[in-house]
Amino acid sequence: MRIKNGESVNRKKLYTHLPFRPFTHSPIHPFTDKNGFSLIEIIMIILIVSIAIPALLIMLGGEAGRGVDAELRVTATNVAQQLMEEIRTKCWDETSISGSACAQTATPSTSLGPDDGSATETTLASYDDVDDFNDLAPGGGSVPPCTDSVTVNNVTFTRQTQVCYVNPGDLNTCVDNAPAAGSCTRTIASGSQTDYKRIAVTVSSGNTSVTLTTVMTNY
Repeated sequence: MRIKNGESVNRKKLYTHLPFRPFTHSPIHPFTDKNGFSLIEIIMIILIVSIAIPALLIMLGGEAGRGVDAELRVTATNVAQQLMEEIRTKCWDETSISGSACAQTATPSTSLGPDDGSATETTLASYDDVDDFNDLAPGGGSVPPCTDSVTVNNVTFTRQTQVCYVNPGDLNTCVDNAPAAGSCTRTIASGSQTDYKRIAVTVSSGNTSVTLTTVMTNY
């Protein structure tokens, strides 16, 4: 008992008359707890992830493939450029060879390929004019395949060259005859030769292919 403002208060009696409010506890339902995930939410997450991951892997795989293709294209371009530069160091025609120099010719060849039937022109280094390179496998005697191959960084590239006569008004169309079956040599009727030769070098590996083109003149 204690005295407050001159009145005595019976603590026990006071507690006895307080309204009784029993303690109740509402258990948290696992599927309605706002701090967690419901079963439906978990299923939805699984579905979204299962759809997103394959798409992401496909996208990453495509990017990796494009990266490899780009690298192959750069290497193929370098290989083609190297061969093109080698061809351009040669004389315009067999008949324009003057000793160790090249000169203008009045009678261009009627055949575009190794000019001696590959009797002495048995390697690319022995080729002395640009149209010899219609056959890139000289050891085979100017017969198909008219291509050769080189390996760079453990990747094999196939090289092919086409040298043909063209007219100045249409530098993309050959005016001579394509090689006959079983031959790498192009032919043209006498008197139909022009002063322009179109050189196209193609280098390929798998689905990657690069073609470089230039024109050389008899001047």
